Amino acid sequence: MRVIRVIISVILFALIQGHEGLTDTSYPLTVRDCRGKTITIVREPKRIVSLSPNNTEILFALGLEKQVVGVTKYCNYPPAARRKPKVGDRRISIEAVISLHPDLVLAHGFLNDEAIKALEKHKIKTFAIDPKTIDQVCRDMLTIGRITNRYAQAEKISARIKSVTHLVRARTSSIRHKPTILVAIQADPLWAAGPDTFIDEIIRIAGGKNIAHDAKPGFNLFSMEAAAARNPEVIITVKKGDKDVFARGLWRNTAAARNKRIYEVDPDLLCRPGPRLADGILAIAKVLHPTKF
Repeated sequence: MRVIRVIISVILFALIQGHEGLTDTSYPLTVRDCRGKTITIVREPKRIVSLSPNNTEILFALGLEKQVVGVTKYCNYPPAARRKPKVGDRRISIEAVISLHPDLVLAHGFLNDEAIKALEKHKIKTFAIDPKTIDQVCRDMLTIGRITNRYAQAEKISARIKSVTHLVRARTSSIRHKPTILVAIQADPLWAAGPDTFIDEIIRIAGGKNIAHDAKPGFNLFSMEAAAARNPEVIITVKKGDKDVFARGLWRNTAAARNKRIYEVDPDLLCRPGPRLADGILAIAKVLHPTKF
């Protein structure tokens, strides 16, 4: 009954959200980005440059492929994004961005900090996001939807993420045993997903315990000896080839290795705060509790 009530509430939420999204954006529009900076969007953006893969995914999911005129080397999804002009990788070429004559640049508040400062010196309108939670991902997508006059589409994407979140939480809330899990960004040296990451939040929602819950916030180096000593029941790796590493050496006697519960998951589903975050939630839920999903 609990699951049914949750599903009904999610459906109602989606219907309400969809109704609210029928109104087109009115310009000029004033919004506040992750830096706390107030930005005025004078008219609907027609030439947009994205400086991070998650922003690119959001823009394409909103149906803005034609408006996207530039992306980075790492913007690999959807496949059509790979064909867009490149403005850099981790380092952004300010000259390349300027040459594309954007009326809006979407940036990552932390990763693109230096580029943002440089672009604003050239009077290029730049909106930055840096979501730390699932709710913030949804909030930022809705704001980008407002900015680009695609609010209804943004609501649908946000509603799916919230729907999956509620469904997974409902199915795992009554589970008594919450498996311990290590999500490794890299095996050697070990980089783990610690607190203040989407992965840590997803693990809790999916009914698990993150063995790196007391590590430094974010994605950081974590002692292999300490991680193995905590005997994770499940190990997820996001780097190709690392799965075999966790089946030998000091990992060989962990419950995950003994029970063959070592999995490789697409890193973009877990580490990229965008439209596919719902798929990342389901991926971890299926690994932790396969009989429930």
